[in-house]
Amino acid sequence: MDFFQPQDHQNVSSKIYSILLRYQKLGVWIVMLAAYAYLAVQLSNFKHYPEFFQQLKNVSFFQFSCLVLVFILLPFNWSLEAFKWQKLISTSQPISFQIALKSVFAGIYTGFFTPNRISEMLGRVLFLKSENRKAGAVLSVVNSLTQNIIMTLCGIPACIFFFSRTSKSLNPDGYHFIIWVTLFLFFSLLLYFLLPYLSRRTWFSRIASYTAILKAYSHKDLFRILLLSLLRYVVFCTQFFLMLRFFGVALTPLQALIAIPANYLFVTYTPSIAFSEAAVRSSYAILFIGAFSPQLVGIALAGVSIWVVNFCIPLLIGSIIMLRMNRVDSV
Repeated sequence: MDFFQPQDHQNVSSKIYSILLRYQKLGVWIVMLAAYAYLAVQLSNFKHYPEFFQQLKNVSFFQFSCLVLVFILLPFNWSLEAFKWQKLISTSQPISFQIALKSVFAGIYTGFFTPNRISEMLGRVLFLKSENRKAGAVLSVVNSLTQNIIMTLCGIPACIFFFSRTSKSLNPDGYHFIIWVTLFLFFSLLLYFLLPYLSRRTWFSRIASYTAILKAYSHKDLFRILLLSLLRYVVFCTQFFLMLRFFGVALTPLQALIAIPANYLFVTYTPSIAFSEAAVRSSYAILFIGAFSPQLVGIALAGVSIWVVNFCIPLLIGSIIMLRMNRVDSV
């Protein structure tokens, strides 16, 4: 005798779905409130408001132009990331540029609490069909790998030049760091360009449902994705340079080519959570850029400000997108 009729099963399923949906909405609200609370705490504890407002009073037309260019480059920065994601995911599920941009912002939002934003993939795959989300998770990892490869490829020579041209000495831990990062770069490039080949091997049979999508990429496709990562890297390095100029930090182009990539290399490989990144970025900015300029307050202000522009603004946009998604789901 059946204790449950078919309609009973449907009722149970709908109740389970409603419970999951309720907790999903609760999670979105918790993350959003935590993000907003964190930003409020950071702003209230900021110690350089007098210097910041003094800088605004004395800003020249050139400095103001630099700040304007930072904001003009902001949509280019994240549009390049969205375009890269759109191209990368197209073999699994073609999506519009608008959807790709929304998924990027949602990924920033979901990566807020995890080390080095590893949960960005959760926000990105929400915009894919359920049957394509496994592939989306794998491609999100590949996407992050490409940006790390570019940061490492540009950062290692910059670090070598930095420590050879400045009075700062590289301690044994620093040498070990450079060696490990160089090895990571070598094996990452090798793995990256062998992905289509490795995905066809029997070793991957247990995770074939995840890696099958990698067979669709040629070396030319992978190289183009790397070029997009390089272009985006140039954009946000330029933003940082312009923000430094806005705060009166004078660097020659050669000094900027050494200090900024070295700074981003150390930021990339320092374990951190999104809400602690401001302090991490400021400390490294003072270390590397401070070797070429005595204006440490301006450097710290630039490090925090570029983080606010390039992370906090997209984070707020991502929270709005997620809230709208929940409203649609509840209808």
